[in-house]
Amino acid sequence: MQDKVLIVDDDPGIRSTISELIGELGYDAETATDGLDAINMLDSGPYLCVFTDIMMPNMTGLELIRKIKAREISLPIIVITGYASLEIAIDAMKYGASDFISKPFKVKQIELMLNKVKREKDLLEENKRFSDTLHLHRLIDNLVGQLEDKNEEIISLQAISEKIISLKGIRDLVGAIIDVSKQLLDEAEVRFFPVSRKNNTLIDPKENKEIPLDPELLGGSIIRKHHNGSSPINKFETIFPLTIEGQVFGALDIISDLILGDDKEGKIQYLLDRSAERMENVALYEGLYENMLSTLNSMAKILDARDPHTSQHSTRVTTLSAAMGKALDLNEDERDVLYISASLHDIGKVGIPDDILLKPHGLTKEEYAVIKRHPDIGADILKPIPPMTRETEIIRHHHEHYDGKGYPSGLKGNDIPYLSRIIALADAFDAMTSDRPYRNGMSVEKAIQEIKRCKGHQFDPYLADIFIQKVAQI
Repeated sequence: MQDKVLIVDDDPGIRSTISELIGELGYDAETATDGLDAINMLDSGPYLCVFTDIMMPNMTGLELIRKIKAREISLPIIVITGYASLEIAIDAMKYGASDFISKPFKVKQIELMLNKVKREKDLLEENKRFSDTLHLHRLIDNLVGQLEDKNEEIISLQAISEKIISLKGIRDLVGAIIDVSKQLLDEAEVRFFPVSRKNNTLIDPKENKEIPLDPELLGGSIIRKHHNGSSPINKFETIFPLTIEGQVFGALDIISDLILGDDKEGKIQYLLDRSAERMENVALYEGLYENMLSTLNSMAKILDARDPHTSQHSTRVTTLSAAMGKALDLNEDERDVLYISASLHDIGKVGIPDDILLKPHGLTKEEYAVIKRHPDIGADILKPIPPMTRETEIIRHHHEHYDGKGYPSGLKGNDIPYLSRIIALADAFDAMTSDRPYRNGMSVEKAIQEIKRCKGHQFDPYLADIFIQKVAQI
């Protein structure tokens, strides 16, 4: 059976165009006229992914993303927009979007996105088949390594993006390309040559001459040359094409004492790609932040999978926390931070040994002390990630008690982050109402009585009342 793709757009022409392109790539396409229509169609899935517009009547694309992620957090969502901007990109990623595509559409761009989604789907399905504890541990170790690599990458590439995005005008962008390249490559000689489409030559404004253009460079390939002249020092020349809308606009020429290697070539290519997007006036923030969240969420899901008795715990805590955010009328930024923090609140349990985490009966004092380390471990995982400063502290303190007798810091009352107090309620309620090997879950009514009993001690009394009135009894 072919994979299905859901296309959501109020413009029938857009729906038809994307449906035809997706059909040509071998996928089945179904369409919805707006977000409400799309929500009703989700039951006819499963879908490989969802393409959605942002500006739609009845329900915006951002609200649709929120609702889809609350229902099926692993379903990839690709945003369709003719108004691409950094702000819209960041908003969509915070809600859970995986990627972005701007009008007019390119078949190759859609093909690459669908191939990426298909690979990620296959990987998730493969992960689900891992029932052996050794496989799970290996996968966690691999994800931790990916997280560390991506953290280093996002810091470096985010700096490049911020510099490029802040500039206006081609002259400034070309100057930035040269400056950033020199910073990345230390002692390398860096020059930029515009391309003369009339003569298919590179223009050297400094020497006031034209240089023959390598046909492979004109085709979009990187050219690598080794110069072994009379000098005892070898020189390596690498020429990168700057491509805009499939046409080579210019070439970045780098002469260095050493071969650049894949890492440095990758960063230079990233710099040129971002510059080209800015020149096209469609500068989009790269999907590194979403990739980071995707990796973290994968780790959270694997943690749930380690113990069938806590399966879907993170998802349920996220749903309850989101309901509290709505009941409290939090602003969009706070609700986004709450959503991410709740999804990842137990991420620190990657550092807890299985013989303690999965123990089917009561813990010793020493074992409980190990369990109590997981909020700090989770915060330490997130701390190096620049966009997640708030989430780091919320996760660190989600086991604090209102009376100051919680952990890890013994914070009291309003010193506990507000969103941590919300997650603490959702976390405790789900724990009380879920079955465990050594006990059956409480009824909702009994769990509510327990929350009432612990108001002012474990829980914020005001938030506890709101939770009981507007969340627990729904």
